[in-house]
Amino acid sequence: MATLQDDWKSLYSKTLPSLAVSRSPAQKVWPVHLDHCFARIILDNAIGIDRPWTSKLASPAMKNMTPEQLERCIALGKAIADGREDLADLDAISLGLRGKKQKPAADRKRKRAATSPTNAEEKLLPRKRQLSIKSALSTPNPRINPGPSPALTSTPLMPPDTERWKTPRTDLTTLVTTSNLSSFRQRVLLALCQVPRGRFTTYAAISDHLHSSARAVGNGLRNNPFAPIVPCHRVVVSHSLY
Repeated sequence: MATLQDDWKSLYSKTLPSLAVSRSPAQKVWPVHLDHCFARIILDNAIGIDRPWTSKLASPAMKNMTPEQLERCIALGKAIADGREDLADLDAISLGLRGKKQKPAADRKRKRAATSPTNAEEKLLPRKRQLSIKSALSTPNPRINPGPSPALTSTPLMPPDTERWKTPRTDLTTLVTTSNLSSFRQRVLLALCQVPRGRFTTYAAISDHLHSSARAVGNGLRNNPFAPIVPCHRVVVSHSLY
């Protein structure tokens, strides 16, 4: 009995999930990857049959299964592992017993694509259209009105005693390089200090300058401890320029 329990646990918690993660050719589609999902599918099809397994077997299943039930579950699990049983069909049956519908394969692929660690800016804008950091630094921001706003002509934009906006660039460099930030974050912030007031740059331009990626630059600017004197607000995504 203990041997059957060990075989069953190893099958649904290790063997099948590892095959799913490696996308074994034994199955055309691996609709699930988690151990409890494999246990649900196998228990519903081997024990529940016409209803969810919990209506025929008390939980936890491992402690309440008979040797015969364990053998049926192990046999079905091995059939899934070697491709003799279609996992997607078994999953659809299991979900049907619970009043749920299986998500189409296209939806699953879109979900994986949306959560995959790809560079979103690379997809949104061809590389050849991304600006170099030199051209980005010299490009006026079209969203900034060069003339004073009539509504603000008689009202200062900040209190007169706010001196931090006037911090010299050399002081900014010292401020960043003497901080306890990582070397990469210091490089990102130092590059950002070169963006003059009234100008803007892009994550992609800074990443090209640092030979990194736009996503890494974005992470480096997250929780900027020196804002707004180190102006992370002057960095925009590339596709917003078009």
